[in-house]
Amino acid sequence: MTASNEDISAVSAADNPPPLTEEPFGTAAAVDSKGDQTEAHVVPVVSEPFIQGLVILPPRQKACTPEIDATAMVALPPLRAEEPVASIRAALAEVVGYAHLTKYRLVVEKRMEKPSNGASNKKGNLSSGAKKDWESDKVVSEYTLKDAMVTISPSVKTLEIDNCGGKEESKRDELILDEYGDLTVLLPLLKTEDKQGEGNGKESEKDSVEAKHLDASHFAIRVVLEKYDLAAARDHVVRVRQLLMGNAPHVRSLMPDDEEGGTLPETAKVENGENDAMDKAEGDKSIKEPIANVKKEEELKAKEELAKILPKYPSNYDLSLSKATTGGDLADFYFLACGEETTLLHLRKEMSGSDQIDNKGDLSVDENCDKANSVKKSNRNKKNKKNKNSSSADAEASNKKELEDDHSNLVETERLLYQLNSTTNITCTIRLSGYHAPPAHRRILGDLAYFEAALPGGSNIHITAFSLGFYINRSTSSRFDPTPAKDPCYSHALLDCLLQKSKQLRFAWLDALSASKERAELLRTKSLTEDSFASLFRPAISGFSNNSSGSGSGGGIMIPAPSMFTPRVDSILVRPPWIVNMPFANDVDASKSNMDGKKLSTWDHEKMHEWNAARAEEELTQTFGMDVRGGGLRDWNEELQSAREMPVETLPERIERARLIHKVMSDFGDAALAGVKSIFDGYITPMNPNEPTRAHVFLHNNIFFSRAVDAGLETFKICQGDSAARKSASRDAHNMGVLHRLDIPGLHTLATVLVDYMGTRFVCQSIVPGILYGEKAHTLTYGAVEALSELQYDEDMHKLLESSIGEGCMVATRKIPAYPLTDEKMLYIKNHRSTPLASAEEKAECKGEDAKKNTITSCGPVEMKGIVGSDKRKYVLDCTRLTPRDANWVPKLHGGTGYWEDKLDDTNEVVPPSLNDDEWIMCVLRPELVTQYAEMKINNFLQERALKMKQASEDSKEVRNSEVSQDAAVGGITDTTDESKVEDKNKNVGESKDNLANAEEEYIRSLQYNVNVFLPSLRSIETIDKDAYDQLHKDEEEARELARHLWDTVMPALTKDIRLSSGNGLQIPADGKSLTEFIHQRGINCRYFGRLAELAQKEEQDDVAAEKAMENKDARLKLQRYKMPLSWLELLECEMVARAAKHVLDSYMREQGGVASAQPAQTIASFLSALVSIGEESAAETEIRMSNLRDALDEDDMNALTMCGAGGNGDAVRATVRGRADVWADIEREVGRRYRYTLCLYNGSNTKVKDALKNRALFTPLLRRICQRTGIRLVGKKYDVGGKCVCGGANSTSGRLTYSYPIAPVDILDILPLIKHAAAVSGETFVPCPFYGSAGSPSLHVLLSDAKAMYEHGHAHMNAGNLSLALEFSQEAASLYQRVVETPLHSQISRCLKLISAAHFHGDDHAHSIASAAKYLAVSVSLGGFDCAEALNAHISMANSLLTAGRVKQGLKHLRAMQFLMELMTGPNYSEISSTYYKIGAQYYECGRVDDALRFYKLAAACTNDDRMIGCIISRSTAMALVRVGKFKEAYEIEKKAYQSYTAFLGDEHDATKASLNAVMQFMQLAVEQGKVKAVQEQKLTEQKAADAVADQIIKADEDADEGKKKKKKSKKKKKKPAAVAAQDSEQSD
Repeated sequence: MTASNEDISAVSAADNPPPLTEEPFGTAAAVDSKGDQTEAHVVPVVSEPFIQGLVILPPRQKACTPEIDATAMVALPPLRAEEPVASIRAALAEVVGYAHLTKYRLVVEKRMEKPSNGASNKKGNLSSGAKKDWESDKVVSEYTLKDAMVTISPSVKTLEIDNCGGKEESKRDELILDEYGDLTVLLPLLKTEDKQGEGNGKESEKDSVEAKHLDASHFAIRVVLEKYDLAAARDHVVRVRQLLMGNAPHVRSLMPDDEEGGTLPETAKVENGENDAMDKAEGDKSIKEPIANVKKEEELKAKEELAKILPKYPSNYDLSLSKATTGGDLADFYFLACGEETTLLHLRKEMSGSDQIDNKGDLSVDENCDKANSVKKSNRNKKNKKNKNSSSADAEASNKKELEDDHSNLVETERLLYQLNSTTNITCTIRLSGYHAPPAHRRILGDLAYFEAALPGGSNIHITAFSLGFYINRSTSSRFDPTPAKDPCYSHALLDCLLQKSKQLRFAWLDALSASKERAELLRTKSLTEDSFASLFRPAISGFSNNSSGSGSGGGIMIPAPSMFTPRVDSILVRPPWIVNMPFANDVDASKSNMDGKKLSTWDHEKMHEWNAARAEEELTQTFGMDVRGGGLRDWNEELQSAREMPVETLPERIERARLIHKVMSDFGDAALAGVKSIFDGYITPMNPNEPTRAHVFLHNNIFFSRAVDAGLETFKICQGDSAARKSASRDAHNMGVLHRLDIPGLHTLATVLVDYMGTRFVCQSIVPGILYGEKAHTLTYGAVEALSELQYDEDMHKLLESSIGEGCMVATRKIPAYPLTDEKMLYIKNHRSTPLASAEEKAECKGEDAKKNTITSCGPVEMKGIVGSDKRKYVLDCTRLTPRDANWVPKLHGGTGYWEDKLDDTNEVVPPSLNDDEWIMCVLRPELVTQYAEMKINNFLQERALKMKQASEDSKEVRNSEVSQDAAVGGITDTTDESKVEDKNKNVGESKDNLANAEEEYIRSLQYNVNVFLPSLRSIETIDKDAYDQLHKDEEEARELARHLWDTVMPALTKDIRLSSGNGLQIPADGKSLTEFIHQRGINCRYFGRLAELAQKEEQDDVAAEKAMENKDARLKLQRYKMPLSWLELLECEMVARAAKHVLDSYMREQGGVASAQPAQTIASFLSALVSIGEESAAETEIRMSNLRDALDEDDMNALTMCGAGGNGDAVRATVRGRADVWADIEREVGRRYRYTLCLYNGSNTKVKDALKNRALFTPLLRRICQRTGIRLVGKKYDVGGKCVCGGANSTSGRLTYSYPIAPVDILDILPLIKHAAAVSGETFVPCPFYGSAGSPSLHVLLSDAKAMYEHGHAHMNAGNLSLALEFSQEAASLYQRVVETPLHSQISRCLKLISAAHFHGDDHAHSIASAAKYLAVSVSLGGFDCAEALNAHISMANSLLTAGRVKQGLKHLRAMQFLMELMTGPNYSEISSTYYKIGAQYYECGRVDDALRFYKLAAACTNDDRMIGCIISRSTAMALVRVGKFKEAYEIEKKAYQSYTAFLGDEHDATKASLNAVMQFMQLAVEQGKVKAVQEQKLTEQKAADAVADQIIKADEDADEGKKKKKKSKKKKKKPAAVAAQDSEQSD
């Protein structure tokens, strides 16, 4: 609704993120409230009128019913006349008392008198004095009982009108608000009322201009109940289920000021606009971070305060987070990915109850940051009260309390949400009764359906649904009696019927309403006080399972609570992440005050899945993507083509066209995904069930499904084999996307989606009109379908292809044989085909050999087909190539460049010796390479032409000068001669311009490439057309030149740019996805990963040689400033292994008819365990490890999870699981075949691995990348990667689950399908998508050229420094994109937000820069996950904006997130990690925390620095920090190394070198002085020790002498004792 209560629109930003684009979108300028314009010059603007005073009245009752209770009416806010009626109905769906109504209409009636505010005296169907026990609860609606009027829909009444008989429709007595209309029908009624109420006074012009509201207080909108049919009754039951499963309504008023508790507390209020993200939690804090331009005293004080609030880490805490990034400990993934280390430390402290950490450096809390228990706190507080100078202690305590409050709020919010959702989720099961459907004799009595309800308390009741509502019948589980019970509890609404029956349900419903209101208030408060990214972090780390339920969008139907457990993080991300946070084990643990509940040691499925009868009913009644109630199947092709043909003259028309195309493509993707799921489940019958399964095709929901396999010899194609078919399908989808983005009028393409699941690839396409009804319904005008048929040609189709593909994609037009296959190939097909000759092929046989000499002109791949459908539109199919085949992957004997064969090593066992592979036939060059090469040649052509024109101009000038001199010598030139010469010159100039223009067009046309080169089994055209044959040879040479340019120029240039990346500002890709996009932009295919890795190895070897030469003082090799980044080779090998692993795993899934896909967990767990290990454990090692573990799952526990030993020896039993050696052997062979490369970092058992390259395998990034490329989802826990594994090997028989380590079968949460949409944005490939979610609609391309132009203009102005224009264009582009996709979650909007943030940042608008960066971060995370490359870039933008604005604490959080993500995604050798550590250390140094700064400086120095000058800067900063702590000698040594580097790379005269030299001299002097002082102190200490030793000796001698004297005295006394005394002593001793 236009103006609605805040409670309606307040939803969790995590679950339903609001539009994140910059405000205002598309607005010209803000209104100046201080304008000086006079009233005479003001042009009045009359806005659209608002309708105010409307109310919603409860359902109409019978005439004798008393007046309506005022509390039952719902007042509406002012509404525009264009407000849809559907929005009013949607708003009522969240209002208490109306949410459970589904079958009703809205009518307008006149209010005769204002209602009373007193309580209702309505008795309804109750007898006098007989009150029900529920009447006082006010929980059962009084307006749905027996007195409620149930009417027939007016549209149904039209059945009795006989128009043919001349009867006219009677005039309706009431005004009905059409559900699909708006409120404009009220305007005539309201204007008539206004005229009748007008006085005789004349209204002023000013008042008429300002009158913007129409008073509708005399009218009301009445809810009128209507009768049910069976479908409406089932829809009503579904709605009641939603309400009871956590979606109780919470709104009691739609007016903004009427809702109770609608005002936020002062602490929750934030400013509007862009300051929401900046001041989210800092507005009421007592400690403020330093800002610029303050006085020195205030700045010093601010630094002191900042030093207190910055995070503190224990002395033995691992700041590099190596256990998570390289050790495989993913339990705290989301904490670290969001930079929330302090939150994690606080929670770990609460769980352990101690301040200490173990020797391994586990996450804990520093004793200086968080002192432990309350006893120490109270003692310290008592001391602070006695201490007069306790201000610093109070500040520290305040800071600590503030930190704890932040963490407590985070945990408390999730705990409270869990409790509230549990309260709103009422245990009341409603399902179809076993007696449904009604028998015939009951159907004619009006029974529609029978339901059974299990009420709270355990009682079961049976309910009859009839046209007027619901009542309880007399049936039991053993007896059928649908007649009304003694107390039938009738109601038009099922919920009211149940509430009348059960007292416990009424109490539970009251609690649910209260909890729902509290939940809505909590979510609204959090959405206002949390920024966008914080609202994503909180659900991501939550261990609660149901906190995403009950959060509906404002005014819309609420989201039903999940019927099965789904990870909480799935509710905030568009695409499911590969890692899932571990949930709590049970409700008791989850309800504790903090997150210290016992979490599952592994994914315990049975504790997450609850009994739900409704879920089973929905599963059995699903339609697999079909809208069976929509009146018919959707014609996807007609919808798409009609949308493309919409008018585009105006901007609104273009926006509407783009919006409709985007919606159709998005819906098609969802329907295709649902269809593939139904095919896998066996619900869809193939169209050709008598053929083999691999040849099955399916038609479901007007979508054609087929497997991407070799269909046989009957179909015309160039390549054979399943691998080639999979590649061909991918190339076809890619090229369909290219044509879709070109948006060429008249050329139509089909909606295409590829789905990879369990090793099988499905091709899903819309249907060409008429193609299923034989050749008469469609016409093949281009190409051929059957292998032995003649290629068809149509002039109109050819011209269309030339103007579209030829000009848009630079595809040349060439002559090809009409029968393109060779005679040998055709003979082979005839002899081996499984079907008889078709009619077209029989005709070809009759034509004889002469027909094979015919040629046709073709523009496009030879296997492409052009079809004119029954709708007379021209369609293009099987467009597998738009660029030439890559000559580097063509055998040299067949015309290839021979680069791969020339460098082949005979001793290499994994790289195939030949390139004869059908899959390589589909290897084509990147269109980016073709474009770049053409631009280079055009630039050379223009330069040469300019040089020739310059030379010609100089020559003509010399000729004119000579002619002038000759004429002067003769005596002058006549006028007639001058005029004729001028005319001749002008004529020559015009002819030369025309010739130059023609030459340019001809040259550009010559740059078009033949896409049918180097194809096998094609008939030679040499004997048919000699000119065409010569042209083919030229085309092949052009393709070879292009391939050589790629090999010799492009890839070495890229390697050089990577080496110089630290100096040229090039950002190295951070993961495999960004790596793919990066090399594609350079025109390099992914199959060249091996070539790039070899170049990287050579550069690394050169660096090692140069360093050794420098150590040996060898001047022949000069040490370069920039080193080859080690992360480049590591990233290339990681991506190669991940891609090869996907193909190997797919082959495992397809083995033995896909038996492994029936129970894939074991195969996948063993496969992943082999990949992330360096060897396999022996039995003794496994036994030792298991004995040291508590609660570890063993093989018996695994086998207890499922049935084992069944199936006998049948081949349906899962195959033997492979061991590590077999897995790695298959992967190495796949890498050698696919990339022609031998791994040097992975598989440590390989003897070819060099010592210098050991220990560089990235196991955690590899695990992440494999999961992303295969759709595997893992549980977030600790995996011991990089060690030894247990894969099972040959121990798995008879379907037994074998224990695998470090990844067990129970650690696999799910396996998602991978989707590739042909209409996706450029560069988008297969992405994981759940079967129950969207099929990647956020990645679809937006066909709106205006938005693209705005974005490009913004970039251009940004590069030119025009920040205001850049900001304006980028905001307008984001607005246009959002108007098309209707959500801010789109990749192009993310790029616009990035540009907006950069414009604000460079314009020193820190507040808006931070707000825009926060939106950019939130959108990036929502689209790609917390660990995508775009999220990393967003963290960088956020950190820069925060640090520039002086908000250091928040900036450090994003720097730490950057550091973790870079090490997780790319490994510890990534180039930017060192700089990130340095930035963090610099912030600590600035605020005086020198010891902490030194820790980060040392980490920065230990990391790999690609630019040796960065190492110098880090060394200098480290030396300065050491000086401040008095370690002058260490500072001198470090500064000395920096000085040596400065001298080597900058020279002695550079300012930096001189400054370093001065620092060296100063540090040396300080070190010497410190050494002297230390020597004196040591000498004094030595002398003191010597004196103490002498004194000790003297004292000891004196003590010895005294002891001797004492002994002598004792002996003398003993001698003097009398005999009697001696005898007495002897007796006592006895």
